[in-house]
Amino acid sequence: MNGRSSKRGRLPRFGIILVCVLALAPLPSSAWSISETFSSIFGNDDEESSSGSVDKSGGSDIKMEQPLLKATDWFLTEDEITQSRGGSPRSDMATYSTGNDVTTFSVTKEFFDSVYEDLSTTGEGDRVMLAAWNTDLIPLVPDVDPTGAKSNFDVVFGGVVKRGGDVKILAWANKFLFFQDIATRNKVNKLPTSDGNVLMIFDDRLPYKMSSQHQKTLVIAGSNASDQPVAYVGGIDLSNDRWDTIHHNVSALRKKTGIHFRNNGWVDSSLRIHGPAAKDVANNFLARWNSPYLPTQSLADDMIDFENPKYSFLPPLDYTSSNTTSKLGKQSVQIVRTFSCKYKHWEFAPKGENSLFHARIKAIKNAKNFIYIEDQYFILVPELLDALMEVMPTLQRLILVVQPPELLTKSGGYEKYLYKMTQPLKEKFPNKFKMYSMKASLDIYMHSKLVVIDDVYLSDGSANWNRRSMTSDPELGANVVDTVTVQTPDGVKVGKKIRDFRIRKFQEMTGLSYKKLDAMKFIDAADQYDVAAADKSSLIEKFEVDEELYFKLMIDKVQETVDPQDTCTDSSSGSS
Repeated sequence: MNGRSSKRGRLPRFGIILVCVLALAPLPSSAWSISETFSSIFGNDDEESSSGSVDKSGGSDIKMEQPLLKATDWFLTEDEITQSRGGSPRSDMATYSTGNDVTTFSVTKEFFDSVYEDLSTTGEGDRVMLAAWNTDLIPLVPDVDPTGAKSNFDVVFGGVVKRGGDVKILAWANKFLFFQDIATRNKVNKLPTSDGNVLMIFDDRLPYKMSSQHQKTLVIAGSNASDQPVAYVGGIDLSNDRWDTIHHNVSALRKKTGIHFRNNGWVDSSLRIHGPAAKDVANNFLARWNSPYLPTQSLADDMIDFENPKYSFLPPLDYTSSNTTSKLGKQSVQIVRTFSCKYKHWEFAPKGENSLFHARIKAIKNAKNFIYIEDQYFILVPELLDALMEVMPTLQRLILVVQPPELLTKSGGYEKYLYKMTQPLKEKFPNKFKMYSMKASLDIYMHSKLVVIDDVYLSDGSANWNRRSMTSDPELGANVVDTVTVQTPDGVKVGKKIRDFRIRKFQEMTGLSYKKLDAMKFIDAADQYDVAAADKSSLIEKFEVDEELYFKLMIDKVQETVDPQDTCTDSSSGSS
C-alpha cells in the first residue's frame, strides 16, 4: 500500500481498540451478555460484496458532456431547505444569493494574507465576528512579519478595536486544545476598549460530549449601511500549523515563527465572499451568539476556565442593501449548514438542519464529467456513497486526495470507515476512482473539506466527509456557481472562477505550471496525478487502504460514539 499498510504495530493497535470496545460495551446488567458482545465483534462480517461487473474504463473513452451551468440546478430550493430542517423554514437566511464577489484560496498563505489585509483596514463602527473551532496567538503573515509585531492575532484584532471597531469571537470550548484558546481569550479580553468593544466567549452547546463546534467563519461588516459585508468560509482556522505556501517547503520558517505545531506543512482552502451571502454567514453567527440558552454553565467548564463573563445580545446588521443580490460580482452562493436535530437548544433550528448534507447529495447527482475531492477523512456516509456509485458510470474521473488515518482516528474506527467508503468505488471502478495522499515522508497534513464538480460547482466549508459533519456537529459551508463561463479544451462551457480554482489545486498537487494545466483536456490533467505520485520529488503519492483484522473489533457502538448520524423522524426528539 505504498508504505501505508505496514503490518507492524498491530498488537498495540489491537490493544487500543479492545480497550475502546470494552469501555463502550454495555454493563452486565444490560440485555447483552459478554458472550453476545464478543459474538457481535467476531461474528459474521457485515461487509457486502460489490454487485455487477467491473467497469474498467479509465475515463479517456468517455466524451465530456456539457455540464449544468445554472445555479438553480445545483442549489437547494427553498422547500428543500425547509425539508432539511424538519419542516421548519429558514427565515433568517436567503435561499441563495446572486452577484457576490467570491475569491478562492487554494493555499493557506493566500487566505492569511487576505484576512490580515481586511482586518488591518477596518474603520470606526465596523463589526468583526469570528466563529472558531480553535485559535492561537500566531502571526498572520509570518513570511513578512516573523515576530508578529504587526500581524499577531491579538495585535490585528486589537487594531480593529483601536480604530473604533467592534470584535466578537465565539470559540468552541475545545477541551483538547484548551490551553491555546484560553491564552487567546485572556489576551483578547484584556485589549483596551476605550474606542470600541471586544469580547471572546466559549461555546459548548452541543448534543454529545464528543461533539464539537466546528464552524470556521469570519465576518467583517462595514459601517456603511448601503455596503455589503465580507465573509470568509472554509476549513482554515486562525491557529498554528495552518499557514503554508503552495510549495510546502517553508518548514524552517514555520518553526521559527511559531506556526509549526505537529506537522511540517498544511493543505487547506477557503473562500472570501463579498456580497449578500456574507449576510447569511453573519446571521448564523448572530443566531448562535444571541441564543438565550447560555453556554459554559457546567462545573467542568469552570474547572477548565471556560466560564464566560456576562455579555449582551448583539443587534442585527443594519444594512439597507439587498439580502439576495448585488452588482459586486458574478458568483451565486448558497450558504448551507449542519445543526443536530437531537439538540433542543437551537432556537434558530428547532428541528435541526442538514442542508449541507442534502446539498452535497444533490450536487453529486448532477455530476456529468468529474468530481474532485480533498478531505481530511472521507469515511463512510452511505447516502454519499450511493450518490457516487450512481453517477460513476458516466464520469471520466473521481479524484480523492485524503489524509491517511492516524493512531487517534484509527482507534475510533476511521480507517475501517474509510475502507468501507472507498472499497466499493475501487472494486467497481478501479481505473476511474483514484486515491492519493501527501507523501508520508513530508509530514504535510491534508485538512481540506472541498468538492469541485465539472468545473461548475465548488463546495467549501468546515464540514468533513463523515456522518457527524453531515448531520450532527455544527458546520457551515458555501456552495458556489460562477455565471461567468469559459470554453475549455474539452469544448464545453464551465465556470471561470471554479475552473481557475481547480487548476490551481492541480498545480499544487502535480507541480505542473498553471499554463500547461490550463491548456490540457481534463482527463489529461487528471492523469498527471499518477505521474506526480510516481515522482520522488513530488508532494503526492498513491494511497490505498487495506482491510485489517482489527476492523472486526469496531462494533456499531464505537461508530455511533465517534461519528454519530443524527436523524429524527419525530419532531419532538431532542436531548439536553
